[in-house]
Amino acid sequence: MSQKEIYKISGITKEFPGVKALDNVDLEIREGEIHAIVGENGAGKSTLMNILSGVYAPTEGSIEFDGQQVKLRNPLDAQRIGIAMIHQELSLSGALSIAENIFQARLPRGKMGLLDKNKLIQDSLQYLHEVGLDGMDPNTKVRDINVSQQQQVEIAKALSVNSKVLILDEPTS
Repeated sequence: MSQKEIYKISGITKEFPGVKALDNVDLEIREGEIHAIVGENGAGKSTLMNILSGVYAPTEGSIEFDGQQVKLRNPLDAQRIGIAMIHQELSLSGALSIAENIFQARLPRGKMGLLDKNKLIQDSLQYLHEVGLDGMDPNTKVRDINVSQQQQVEIAKALSVNSKVLILDEPTS
């Protein structure tokens, strides 16, 4: 049985002043698939990732997500429909805890709008488990964990917004 197609781009072209970074790119992503985009420096890999995640708009072409035509005006549009991107440069704050980083700008609130610390910790533990960081204390400051663990926290953060597509730009860096 064929997996459901969730993301499709057709004829994607991206031009910047004086350079055509992408020329007529097609890509289909189905549930459960893993894709690797490889090529030399300057081949357009990061440009493609930025279009897929709403950072850039294509000059030409169409984008479908879950069978619907979409126009991604920004990364928040992408996030709302289930697309998350982890950039080469991590977006974590070292001064915040792991839990606070996972739920940045979406901290759970209880009665009277106060932070629900118990829910924050419990929800963080769930996502840490999903990325293989069992036993990691969600109260630990991000500056106190290694870069590999920080990358896993970024993935936990992406999972916490119920992403259907997770894009990693140069994850080995």
